[in-house]
Amino acid sequence: MDGDDHQHQHLNGSFTLRQTSSGIRFGSSRVWGNAGADAFSTSAREVYEDDDEEALKWAALEKLPTRVRATRGIYAAGGEGGDVREVEIRNLGIVERRKLVDRLVKNTGEEDNERFLFKFKDRLHR
Repeated sequence: MDGDDHQHQHLNGSFTLRQTSSGIRFGSSRVWGNAGADAFSTSAREVYEDDDEEALKWAALEKLPTRVRATRGIYAAGGEGGDVREVEIRNLGIVERRKLVDRLVKNTGEEDNERFLFKFKDRLHR
């Protein structure tokens, strides 16, 4: 993937995670996780082309003030094609939080971590 490509990760239809130029984000709050294809790319917000409703919700979230935006995310209840709604991340239940963390850890590939660390090392040596 080059810097102009846009990608969007949908984690098993329950939580939406996106990659921006500043890292991995859930909603608009920064989340640790895999570095994606290009850890230092300058790509913009990424969306599935066929998921218009979710794209509109992300656009609405991006227009909110930073303080509010940092605590919100998009929750897709029924998997692909399910109910998509905006949620307060602080109000997620313990089960929903656990599922989110499990999916983040599960989807963090060794190759992605290795690629990120090599790019980070190269950047530090510049």
